Amino acid sequence: MSFDPVYKELSDKLGVWESERFLRVLQATMTPVEAKICMELFEPATCPKLSARLKIDEKGLQRDLDVLVDKGMITRGLTQYAFHTTLLAFHHECCADTAPHTGPYAMTQEQKALWKDFFYNEWSHEFMKHTEEMIERFGKNLPISPSILALELSPNIKPEDILPEENFKLKIENAKRRILAPCGCRTSWGHDCKKPLMTCFAAFDRPRGEYYFNLPGRLLKEVSLEEALETAKEAERAGLVHWGDCYCCDCCCENLFPITRAKRYDLMTPNRYAAVVDEEECTGCKKCEKRCYFEAIEFVPVEGNPKKVKARVIPEKCKGCGLCIITCKPNALRYEIVRPPEYLKPKPPEDGKEAEAPQFPVWGYYNLK
Repeated sequence: MSFDPVYKELSDKLGVWESERFLRVLQATMTPVEAKICMELFEPATCPKLSARLKIDEKGLQRDLDVLVDKGMITRGLTQYAFHTTLLAFHHECCADTAPHTGPYAMTQEQKALWKDFFYNEWSHEFMKHTEEMIERFGKNLPISPSILALELSPNIKPEDILPEENFKLKIENAKRRILAPCGCRTSWGHDCKKPLMTCFAAFDRPRGEYYFNLPGRLLKEVSLEEALETAKEAERAGLVHWGDCYCCDCCCENLFPITRAKRYDLMTPNRYAAVVDEEECTGCKKCEKRCYFEAIEFVPVEGNPKKVKARVIPEKCKGCGLCIITCKPNALRYEIVRPPEYLKPKPPEDGKEAEAPQFPVWGYYNLK
């Protein structure tokens, strides 16, 4: 199949491998003219500056930019426009958080099918390779976030023990505006996933969310403090793992799906917490085992009564997601802090130079001027 050369240029610029599937995605998503405009927006620009650079009519360009914004191809601030700079950011722009809507330029079923084919057959494999490279370089992936509910169910963990960067409840409480969006993975290719949909916090308290919230047909919604906290807790009860701004399932998450499919649990970086079992309270119901994505829970026979079993957490496999804790009816599970605060800091290099912060996948432009 032949493609306009601009799609190949755009694919290369996004750092995508030689992929006909992705070229099909681009071709179904934008015209060659729109692709050329996107090529010019890897650095943010205003319409007048872009018009001068491209030497085209500003009014006509403004119409094209408005369509691209409505399609979810580019993002905008008050005056600037930008096309994101990585494949992950591009997906989040056109499929995720602020993008899904019900207008005339909403994602078609054909586009969803093409994204689904691309993700499951190619991108999920490449995403895991990227994670391997990042861990080899920096020693870790973006750690899983501890569960709000699991922290509340662990009376031994005091509020002062929780670092600000791992305290998602505090982030929700301190937000000026609380804008939620649908999960991009479940919206664009996870059609059979029955997990909660409105779980994306990517535009939660950012100018990006405030701008798109007012556009016709957008699925964003502004919620109260209580509703935002309940959304997070509902996602945890439903068995979604909190990672970054996302609540992830193992059937369509860019990160969690390939890792669990290949059982490469070493590629999912744990947080500072781990689940521990109170054997006296454990009834051996095995609900926690079903909730664990990482095969970190096993059941061992009780000494003197081999027909009875108790849960045991395998420390080296536990990632600290807390999903097992929040559905344990006898409260036999709780968090313990197993890593110091320094664990979250960049790993100091051996040559004595200043530590390099891990370059986690680039999410893109969320705070345009």
